[in-house]
Amino acid sequence: MFRLFHSVFRQNSYFIISFTLGMCLSIYMAPLFNQNNCTNFNTKIGNDNSKKTVQVNDAYEPKINLAAKPKIAMKAGHGIIRPRFHKAELGIRNKLFLGVLTSPESISSLAVALNKTASKFVSKIMFFIDAPSAQRLNVSLLKLPGIVGFTDTRQTLKPFHLIKYVSDNFLEDYDFFFIIKDTSYIHAQKLSDYAKKISIIYDIHVGRTVQTIDASEKICSLDSGILLSNSVVKKMQKSLEWCVKNAVTKDDNVNFGRCVFHASQVPCSDSAQGIKFQTFIIRKGQLNSLIPSVTTDNQKFDNSLIIGPLFKAEHYYTIHFYFSMKAATQLNVAVEDLRKSVVKLSKSQTAETSRWPVASQPPAVPLSHFDVVRWDHFTLTHKYLNNDFTNLVPLSGADKEDIQRIISASISHVEEKYESALKFHRFINGYQKFDPSRGMDYIIDLEFRETTSGKTIHKRFEVFKSLGKVEMVPVPYVTENVRIHVVIPVQSADSERIMTFLKQYSINAMEKKDLQFLMLVFIYNSHESSKGDNDIFKEVKNKALSLSNKFEKLGNLVKWHSIKLPGNGSDFAVLTESLLDFAVMDSVLKKFSLESLVLVGRPNMEVRLDYFNRVRMNTVSDFQVFSAIPFTEYHPDIIYNENRPQPPELDINKNYGHYDSTNFKHISFYTADYLKARKKIEDIIPLVKYDKDIWKLTPKTQLAEDSPYHLYTTNGIYNMFVKNSKAHILRAVEPSLRLRHSLETCVYCRNQVEFNDYCTRMQAFNLATRSQLGRLILDYQAHVAFPQSEF
Repeated sequence: MFRLFHSVFRQNSYFIISFTLGMCLSIYMAPLFNQNNCTNFNTKIGNDNSKKTVQVNDAYEPKINLAAKPKIAMKAGHGIIRPRFHKAELGIRNKLFLGVLTSPESISSLAVALNKTASKFVSKIMFFIDAPSAQRLNVSLLKLPGIVGFTDTRQTLKPFHLIKYVSDNFLEDYDFFFIIKDTSYIHAQKLSDYAKKISIIYDIHVGRTVQTIDASEKICSLDSGILLSNSVVKKMQKSLEWCVKNAVTKDDNVNFGRCVFHASQVPCSDSAQGIKFQTFIIRKGQLNSLIPSVTTDNQKFDNSLIIGPLFKAEHYYTIHFYFSMKAATQLNVAVEDLRKSVVKLSKSQTAETSRWPVASQPPAVPLSHFDVVRWDHFTLTHKYLNNDFTNLVPLSGADKEDIQRIISASISHVEEKYESALKFHRFINGYQKFDPSRGMDYIIDLEFRETTSGKTIHKRFEVFKSLGKVEMVPVPYVTENVRIHVVIPVQSADSERIMTFLKQYSINAMEKKDLQFLMLVFIYNSHESSKGDNDIFKEVKNKALSLSNKFEKLGNLVKWHSIKLPGNGSDFAVLTESLLDFAVMDSVLKKFSLESLVLVGRPNMEVRLDYFNRVRMNTVSDFQVFSAIPFTEYHPDIIYNENRPQPPELDINKNYGHYDSTNFKHISFYTADYLKARKKIEDIIPLVKYDKDIWKLTPKTQLAEDSPYHLYTTNGIYNMFVKNSKAHILRAVEPSLRLRHSLETCVYCRNQVEFNDYCTRMQAFNLATRSQLGRLILDYQAHVAFPQSEF
């Protein structure tokens, strides 16, 4: 062992000696290199002076910085809130605010008359009265736009209360404020034009000056009105306390005028920026002689902004009528001058750009032959080729009255032009064309006879009726968060179809948690069983019950109601589907509230949420009823074959179906609207409270052809709303309402010719297109000629 150690040491002697010397030198030199960073020994003596704590400062020891703890979270900067309207962002204000000082004696007469004659021409008008009088008179019944009552009943301070109210509520909304008592007529149109001509960068204090004890004071009269700019009212707001303390006189004109001058240092003036503030003072006893003579040319009267004082409401209306007639005359003159200038200008135009009448809307240019607007030929009794499905229809209703009015106007024009030298002989023919971009055009050929020679003259007239001005109709606000109560009448022939409907309804409506309530109304004939295992709707009821149990927690339920038709019928009328709808709705709506939205559907409809949402948006309580025009499938045996099988969902294609404008069965309304209209026809169509009352829907005696009863045998509920409800009827095509083909069963009655014709048309109308029917006839003829061929 020793030899081994000696051998290793001798071989590595230089390394071992060098390593040992290096370690010793490092230990010896370390304190010399760390003099600046030597360890500090701090002795901390405790209370008993026996315990000492030595703290060693280590540069690498982690330290906690508590100086900035806890940190306060910085508030997120507010984003820029953009105003809703451009004028708010740009600081654009309304032009004129009209404040009227009224009294208990005049608010129900003079104030009402002033409001009716001036409110349409100013941005805003409000009336100011003391609060006790307002409560005593119940001024809310007057239907004035805004009435403000002051608890302080002192008349001398009422103008200052008005300024205080205006400055607190409307100071940033208007450029000018006009203050007046209700004893003067305001020519509001001229006053508004006057305010528009004045710049708002200057302080404005304008009115009719009145004399005071101090001749140096220039005071405006509140009786004739005072026009103040926004800047003056701002200054008055700061001086209202001074104004109230110094209202020492009983004359409110003086008190108010001194307040305006103290606040703005602007005296009253009868003109602003060189524009005269014209007033017309009616002296006592002068009114009765003045009113009948206002039709004469009186420049001072015509140019006046304020006319007064007046003491009867009739005087307001008389003066307003005069100014309205004057304005109408001036407008007619301006229109006539404009017409002459347009006629003069049109003479220099080419034939392509000129049109008749002058300045009328040009006719629409068709993009293809499908867009050509055709002329319809008519006589005094009939119209030919009115649409693609009729050859001849009788003139009736508004169309007949319109054509008669056009012919009468043409005859009157000729007789007036030729001074009775020509006398109308006969109507030859006529044509009409409706252009949606222009209006209604007529071409009429009339024959006249000369009164002297008896010679007949043929004249052609062109008559044009332009479209009226389009108006935006305000509609009550509705949302899509309304539960629809879907009512589906089901008869025995619809059992298979209703099962398909329930399957689609569960997938497309119930599983998607749409707000709906489905009510199935089972209609049993007198010989059909409705109980136990023999119930013809047993399978449907079981399906409805299973769906209700499955989706009960989601609030979507399927219920049913049963109706048993009576066995005794009528020899004079048929219980049509439209009449049966009345029985269904009379029985079912008793289960719904008045605010319920009801949709009447059919078992052959496809369930689509887009249609239900459209029903929610287009049906408005006490305002609008929605009747959708469905896309109806043609007869499957005609339009489908082996090469074109029937698709699971009906596609909108002209070869598969069409928008059936004769179908009025799908309609939505609110329960309250139905009951109001239903009550009006109760004498014609009796109410059905029980099943035994259904037979009352069919009369037991023969009715006259013009009886209103026949109106409700087809499209009953729709016609009821049209004839007996103030609600608007929205009738429009609905791509989401698609109906599978359903064979119409017609039960003919000898005394209901119109209904028989209607049912036959419905059957033929929904078979197929003309080309498909023509191909079917050709195939049948080929099959008859060649029995071996396939058919």
